[in-house]
Amino acid sequence: MDISIIARLTIKENGVGTIIGSMNGPRHFDLIIFDMDGTLTIDALNFQDLRQRLGIELREPVLEWIAELPPEKQAAAWDALHQFEHEGALASELRAGAKPALYRLQSLGIRTALLSRNSRRSVETILGRHSLDFDHIASRDDLPMKPHPESIWRITRRLGVELHRVLMVGDYIFDIQAAQAAGVRCVLLLEPGTPPPHFAADADFHIQSLEDMVALAEEPDRYAVRVKRAS
Repeated sequence: MDISIIARLTIKENGVGTIIGSMNGPRHFDLIIFDMDGTLTIDALNFQDLRQRLGIELREPVLEWIAELPPEKQAAAWDALHQFEHEGALASELRAGAKPALYRLQSLGIRTALLSRNSRRSVETILGRHSLDFDHIASRDDLPMKPHPESIWRITRRLGVELHRVLMVGDYIFDIQAAQAAGVRCVLLLEPGTPPPHFAADADFHIQSLEDMVALAEEPDRYAVRVKRAS
């Protein structure tokens, strides 16, 4: 039986069979880079609690705030962040459809990478907990981190992929900023039933489920953002 003609793949996860699409559709991308927190995993961490622990009053990104602290205060702040991330990694849960979508994309010959602002330790804990595999993994230990474009360029050089064949998938403005600065297209994962964030119009594509990534890889125009913010 020719699976390229039958073109169906079923993955059983938690005892449930899921049909996840055709195997002979066109391939528009060679590499898809995923954010982790809030994208592949459910963003259940209480960052407001972390900000209170650290004494951050402004809406400044945590990592940048710690980096600006005097050296004598940085060590305690990094320790608190590492503990916070470790607790989150041990309790992490994947978004619905994350693992089947990754399997499906990889079966289409699309390479996958992970780009996270979390520590290497917490990233490896999450990957091990959920048995996830990528062609390349980058954490904040691999400087510079998002939203610097080098965070993406480094991955594309390592995997030998041209920028116009790359997608960045995330849920936050740093993911869009990194993609735009690097010259790659970006996918914003929206939360169903909630208003889109102010930066949503800056993305190239919108999805509401990671399961949409399979269809987007084969028919990207279906998910294209029609009204882009003026630059």
